[in-house]
Amino acid sequence: MKFKVILSIILLAGVATFYTACKKSGTDASGPALSASEVSSQVALDLSQNLFGDYTGINFGGGLNAPSGFATKKHINSRVMQSLNNPFCGLVIDTTLNETVTAGADSSISVAGHIKFSFNCTGDNLTGFSTDDNLTIKVSTPQIGLSATILENITLASLDPKVDTANFSLSGSLSETGAYVFKTGTKRAGTRSFSYVLSNLVIDSNGDIISGTASFTTKGSGPKGSWAYAGTITFLPGHKVTITISGKTYNVNLQTGVVG
Repeated sequence: MKFKVILSIILLAGVATFYTACKKSGTDASGPALSASEVSSQVALDLSQNLFGDYTGINFGGGLNAPSGFATKKHINSRVMQSLNNPFCGLVIDTTLNETVTAGADSSISVAGHIKFSFNCTGDNLTGFSTDDNLTIKVSTPQIGLSATILENITLASLDPKVDTANFSLSGSLSETGAYVFKTGTKRAGTRSFSYVLSNLVIDSNGDIISGTASFTTKGSGPKGSWAYAGTITFLPGHKVTITISGKTYNVNLQTGVVG
């Protein structure tokens, strides 16, 4: 099925980012025992990678174009314009995936699980969509083995469907749980998990989350320690967030993870 092929390629292309994120959590964080400040940086990067397509290939910053490549759509100024006989209205895409790519005799990447899209309309105008995804990603190389499960249950809606460049609202939940083991050197191993509940995020036409809040929990373990934190996130214009953990607030760049 063409949809499955395109989606599998998109997902597999995003695995490199997940590999890098797991590798950093096991090296830069020394173990991965993290302080609250380090956690705020990791939370910002992980959330950004989940929402903007680096992990799953679904870029919610694209608004109604987020499922791009899954079907043919008409565009004006890179936004979606639907015809009067909109084929998306009432459309539900519900499919399973099980794809593996090998690189040589000793390396492989696989994606398996379930993806569901439900497109929402008012009349013939596409107004938003909902996702219900459950994906497992596995990577095995001579240097590292890792696995991760990503869950997404998100609803995105245009705040004014009649305006092509209108902002979008996004609410829902998402989580990512993974484990890794290095096969060489000290053969370190660890786990990491991030879980979010997103409330009334507003995304502008440039893909910037300009307002909204979220709560999160995160925990992990490694050879030199473990962490477990819970906190809140407030989104600000300019790809910035304030993250509060145990009463202390950290200003973080959502794109770079730099703590101000």
